[in-house]
Parts: sequence; structure tokens; C-alpha cells
Amino acid sequence: MADEKKTVSRRKKADKPEEKKQLSLEEMLDNIDSIIEKLEDKDIPLEEAFNEYSKGVKLVWECNKLVDRVEKKVQKLSDDGQTEDFE
Repeated sequence: MADEKKTVSRRKKADKPEEKKQLSLEEMLDNIDSIIEKLEDKDIPLEEAFNEYSKGVKLVWECNKLVDRVEKKVQKLSDDGQTEDFE
């Protein structure tokens, strides 16, 4: 019975998806550059090209979301030393 519980416990741990590390903007842009280089290769198979393109589009969306979040946090300093929301 104890062995059965250990086996079930191991399965539960193995079934959990790994959490993805949030890439920095620079890392995402580097990945996009790599994808572009792959897509510029004339010998890339169509299916691989489509997969790379899909990854690139997702990365661009993630970059946009990150920039939007940062932009909302940015404040500008006015002439009188007060901070205002960035517009």
C-alpha cells in the first residue's frame, strides 16, 4: 500500500507542466532575430517555416504586451518636479 502511494505521488509530480520562465524583452527580440534568419533560408521546409513563423508571431505579441505594461508604469517628471502619468 505504501509503495502504491509513492508511485501515485511520483506520477502526480511528473504530470505537472513545468512553469515557463518569463523571457526578457532582449531575449525575446534575440529569438525573433533567430527566427527571421531561419525564415530567410530558402531551403527551409514549408512546415518548419510555418512553425517558426507562428513562434515569431507569439513572441511579437509577448513583446507588445511587455512594452504596454512597462509603458503604463512609466512616469514623466514635469517642469515643477512633480510626476505625471506617461501619455
